[in-house]
Amino acid sequence: MNLFKFRIGMIGLLSLLGVQIKAQQRLHDVALEQRIRAAASPALKNVLDHPEIYQYQLIYTEITRNSSNQPVFRHQYLNVSDSMYFNPASMVKFPVALMVMEKMDSLRSLGINPLTLLKTDSSAPKSLLELVREAMIVSDNVAYNKLFQFLGQEAINVRLQEMGYTGSRITRRFIPLTPEQHRVTEAVQLLTSDGRLLMEQPAIKSAFPFDFSRRILVGNAHYNWSDSLVQEPFDFTTHNRIPLRDMQQVLQSFLFPSSVPERQRFHLSDETRKLMLDAISELPSESRFPVFDTTEFFDSYSKFFLYRDGKRKVPDHIRIFNKTGWSYGYLIDVAYILDKSRNREFMLSGVIYVNSDGILNDNRYEYDSIGYPFFREIGEILLQSTVVDATRHRRTSSRPVSAITRGDSTRKALALVFTGHEFGEGGATIRRVLKKKGVKASFFLTGDFYRNLKLQKLIRELKADGHYMGGHGDKHLLCCDWSNRDSLLVSKEIYQNDIRNNEEAMRAVGIDASQSVYFMPSYEWYNDSIVWWTKQLGRHLVNNTSGTLSQADYTRIQDKNYRNTETIFASIKDRETKYGLNGFLLLLHVGTGPGRPDPFWNRLEELITWLQQRGYQLETVPSLLE
Repeated sequence: MNLFKFRIGMIGLLSLLGVQIKAQQRLHDVALEQRIRAAASPALKNVLDHPEIYQYQLIYTEITRNSSNQPVFRHQYLNVSDSMYFNPASMVKFPVALMVMEKMDSLRSLGINPLTLLKTDSSAPKSLLELVREAMIVSDNVAYNKLFQFLGQEAINVRLQEMGYTGSRITRRFIPLTPEQHRVTEAVQLLTSDGRLLMEQPAIKSAFPFDFSRRILVGNAHYNWSDSLVQEPFDFTTHNRIPLRDMQQVLQSFLFPSSVPERQRFHLSDETRKLMLDAISELPSESRFPVFDTTEFFDSYSKFFLYRDGKRKVPDHIRIFNKTGWSYGYLIDVAYILDKSRNREFMLSGVIYVNSDGILNDNRYEYDSIGYPFFREIGEILLQSTVVDATRHRRTSSRPVSAITRGDSTRKALALVFTGHEFGEGGATIRRVLKKKGVKASFFLTGDFYRNLKLQKLIRELKADGHYMGGHGDKHLLCCDWSNRDSLLVSKEIYQNDIRNNEEAMRAVGIDASQSVYFMPSYEWYNDSIVWWTKQLGRHLVNNTSGTLSQADYTRIQDKNYRNTETIFASIKDRETKYGLNGFLLLLHVGTGPGRPDPFWNRLEELITWLQQRGYQLETVPSLLE
């Protein structure tokens, strides 16, 4: 909602709601300020008393869930104004990284994927994924500069305008160049891991028409790039600019795309979206690609809200999806915070200016004494004190609600996954091949399958062989509409009882269902409510990784969607050749029933041999994901 577009006649109404607007520019909720002041320390109250000095802005967004588990947002503001300039610093890296991943997805047909190497200069090339993760997890400037170069200044700003961020601009990299030099990005190459050229992008000169008519001067003096003191304010007129509300909207549009208009959504594949979720939530110590020096990059290094002050440890029950920035005395954090212990989720965005001597670039900012404590205390107050009924919150996971559809995409491993309900005629062949090849697989079977007396010998043999035995629903229910995924066809009680009955059937054949924490939905079809209801039972909903036709091995020759085995096998090979199968949950079926002339399990040994020759480790789902 853009309150700046409201007419004067709306100001009275907004005042009644506790929102004060000065000249239709400043958003300020008195109730939010009172709530913070009621628990604030003297130091925080001193900051709140001097907005003209600290230039702080804060957006607090309570998130609740409606009956369909869709998020409902309630924004509250403290001293927020789109016209109040602050330098966004490394915050610009987040939208740039998202645009890079958009561009990468658009070039998939050329063989470009997250592990494609980007070569920009004489330094060693790095993969797109590594550069994005460096820019997100530890806010690396060199990585950002390369990503900026891959996009080009004009493309970045055209995209911002397309998405409606007309008050934002990203004009520069973090290197000492003139405004005109920033318009030019040098040629880049995209290479395979063995150095083969996939694409060459020539040097680009931006012609984007920036409006620099408003001069932006900050401070009393500054050090220039030559480290000389200049007794004049620092000129930010041509610098990057993103208002705080735009920053939060970018994060919201990525995390909750259905909550924003279509034009504000980033066009990312499910795989790419998961990679970005990991990049903005993982702590430095959790990263395996790349590995960071945790002495320098401690876990709360880029978690300003709650934990950066005092280098506090981020507890296991808290997960933060965010991006931070710091430069010229400005500190910024835009975050989505999940608290599993309180069953809460909310967004929190803030900026503060801490530069008491008024000199920019002297590296004498009060980050440690004022800035980080400000973010910690604000976060603590709003985390611990809430006016929202926690029972209305629907998430307890460490990331936005979704099924787990892929493991670590940086590791050459995958899981063979077999589902079964009515038919199991391929089971003996599948078991024999797996045993011969020394491979452990994962079997997700319905209660009807486990109760089938003709199949119980096979089930016990698969268990004895060490394969993962999981649930697939008791009666193979279709839980949500095929054409309208948000439309549920079962109640919570029916769904959860279906899982309980499935697990009771597992116990009857000697399988400890409490150890089967991964569950695959019937028909591999689900929505957010199904995910949430599964989590409430202490189970994780997993699903096959999209991108191949492996799941079509159940189709019969009379079916309109019939795919023969050769076509299915070719789709797997094609996907692997173009993008790899790292982390895949590759779905196949234990049986198809009559009507399929070429069951895929007859070529399972050939598939496994080919995958092993390509260097893949074949693991169970728990091993792949944990």
